[in-house]
Amino acid sequence: MVYFRPIILFVLLSLVAACYSDQVVREPRPADAPATMLWAWERNEDLRFIDPATTGVAFLAMTLTLEADSVRREPRRQPLSVPDGTHLTAVIRIETVKQTERRPALSDGQIAEIVELARSALERPNTRGIQIDFDAALSARPFYRKLMKELRSGLPAGTPLTMTALASWCVGDSWLQEMDVDEAVPMAFVMGADAERIRSFLRAGNDWTEPLCRASYGLSIDEAPLAGLKPGRRVYYFSDDSWNAGDLKKLYYP
Repeated sequence: MVYFRPIILFVLLSLVAACYSDQVVREPRPADAPATMLWAWERNEDLRFIDPATTGVAFLAMTLTLEADSVRREPRRQPLSVPDGTHLTAVIRIETVKQTERRPALSDGQIAEIVELARSALERPNTRGIQIDFDAALSARPFYRKLMKELRSGLPAGTPLTMTALASWCVGDSWLQEMDVDEAVPMAFVMGADAERIRSFLRAGNDWTEPLCRASYGLSIDEAPLAGLKPGRRVYYFSDDSWNAGDLKKLYYP
């Protein structure tokens, strides 16, 4: 039996390798969005100073709060002005009620309502894609996966579908591989307790371990520049205040 062990081991390793080779790694899909995108949150944003040939806008279109079995919609109320022809992505922020008695059901009915609301967000001229911003708890991940699957099939064919991702999701957490999205944007700012660990990880020349996170960065002009960024990626910039022309000098990505 001793002489057969190497053969048995070889066969077992071959079977394992074959299993892994059959697994499809979900990669980000090419998108026609500009390389520079500005997040425009719920405030008066006059962005007519940007060049639409190089810069797009991901604007907060609505905030949806999941409560019990309902979806409470808070539409954007602040004006947004952009040059003609600006590439727009409608961002839908999803939040959940924390009180136990009103904890969200995370139901199929809520998913169907979110899909319809996302379709309505595309009605603004030049709005070409949907981005979901949902800091989903571990228990909400199955709901989030199903939501993105239903959005993919419920939106007009070819509509870019992206999501924001906590930076920690992009380092050593493989759950995003189950998300049918074109791009997961790592929010490399306001990282809380993970900030120094992730900054050190990137500064050492490492890349996000999650492939879907390797097409873009989410950065803030109000934080110290992040070292170790890889070239050739789309960048979404966030500002704590309304954007002005001078802020464009703070866009530091190479």
